[in-house]
Amino acid sequence: MIASRSVLGLVELSPSNNGAPYTNGSYRVLSDVFQDRLKNWVRAKDQWRLLNDNRVCVILNDIGSGGELELAAAKLGRLFDEPHFHLGRALPLSVKAGFAEISGGGRDMSTAMEQAGLALMQAKNSQRLFDVYTEENCAKSADERDLLSRLEEALERGELHLYCQPKIHASYRSLLGAEALIRWHTADKQVITPDRFIDVAERNTIIKPLTWWTIKTAVARLARWPDALSIAVNVSPRLLLEDEILAVVQDALDIHGVAARRLNLEVTESIMVDNQEVMLGQLGRLREMGVKISIDDFGTGFSSLAYFRDLPVDEIKIDKSFVMRMLESEKDMAIVRAVIDLAHNFSLKVVAEGVENQAIANALAEMRCDILQGYFFDKPLPIDQFNRSYHL
Repeated sequence: MIASRSVLGLVELSPSNNGAPYTNGSYRVLSDVFQDRLKNWVRAKDQWRLLNDNRVCVILNDIGSGGELELAAAKLGRLFDEPHFHLGRALPLSVKAGFAEISGGGRDMSTAMEQAGLALMQAKNSQRLFDVYTEENCAKSADERDLLSRLEEALERGELHLYCQPKIHASYRSLLGAEALIRWHTADKQVITPDRFIDVAERNTIIKPLTWWTIKTAVARLARWPDALSIAVNVSPRLLLEDEILAVVQDALDIHGVAARRLNLEVTESIMVDNQEVMLGQLGRLREMGVKISIDDFGTGFSSLAYFRDLPVDEIKIDKSFVMRMLESEKDMAIVRAVIDLAHNFSLKVVAEGVENQAIANALAEMRCDILQGYFFDKPLPIDQFNRSYHL
């Protein structure tokens, strides 16, 4: 947290609306609105100066604590929550901010400006409204930028590979399809799993080309499988805010002649935290195309009974943390059983992740779980090895 008397901030208007650039006319209008709303944010004891049409430098004086700075930033966010209506159109406004402590003197002011710029860059590369400069954050940001640069090169050089983990019928133990996963094979023969780069990718724009690559590659491989099999692809909630996902999915299906019902998009419960109306609309449009929708890691986030009623989904995936402990924990067993029964009452299929042994598989089958997934059946395999193992 910041504990300083004065903080320098750089506040910037986003040049686009969810990735789609504004027209020149709209952007000029929003630049004026941006400046007007900022006047309602700064206090009488603060100072601010317009650097260009979309960036303002502000000095917040007598900031007593980091909490006070967070309150100021929250107020900034609220001022830009509402769109500006121009010629009958709603123009959303989005701002990002970076803050740095000022110690005093012209030299320190110059340093604070540079540090606030680094914090602003970090905020722009993330889903956060603002960031505060610290040496630790700066080092972390440098590491993240290095990883992003390497990941972009990996995409260009074809170092990303598709892996598949089988999804098995709980009663008949037959193959129903697979979940598509990414592995990064580096030039020095290392295999990097998603837990080391997906979180960074999701905070930055590279999640989009990564996801589009996965969807296109998965559908291309699915086209070679028997018609009864399906494939599931994980999709970041932020990508559901963009209409581009509809075109990417439809193009991939059309190019390879794959029925939409064979593609399952997995999203996490966090889709219901923000922009619920937009999220529900996008999910509905994907289902209208025939694509199946699954709620991944169910039970670990913001689970609500209303999900069963309101979400346009086809499948619930019970998080492995409940499944793996269910034979040792009566509470976990009760949760698994309740989710299966409730989902079936709403005509939803249930997938259990984290099936690690025969006893868990048998218990889930007895509870009428539909689909099983876990290392008891197979670990994620390179796609060619998966095809050989399952005679595809």
